[in-house]
Amino acid sequence: MESRRFIARNLKEIRLTRRLSQEALALKADIDRTYVSGLERSIRNPSVDLLDKLAVVLSVKTIEFFKENTANPAALPLPRGRRKKQHENQQRKSLKKRV
Repeated sequence: MESRRFIARNLKEIRLTRRLSQEALALKADIDRTYVSGLERSIRNPSVDLLDKLAVVLSVKTIEFFKENTANPAALPLPRGRRKKQHENQQRKSLKKRV
């Protein structure tokens, strides 16, 4: 049980340090986004193969997921929500000019 908490905390910290969303990490690792969420909340039990795959995607050694204390300060969270599409921004600007 303790190992799952280490994996959860370290996976999230490494992911945020790399500025990846759960969705982006899941896509690169070829797993479901909800599975990444479960790993980060200590709900899921990852296999050794999956940890190896995540380590490759995040460019770290697998042992990094099991570190008890991390010297790195907490990474800043990613911005919430989806990015606005370029054409939506242009439409809003043109509407403001008309008014």
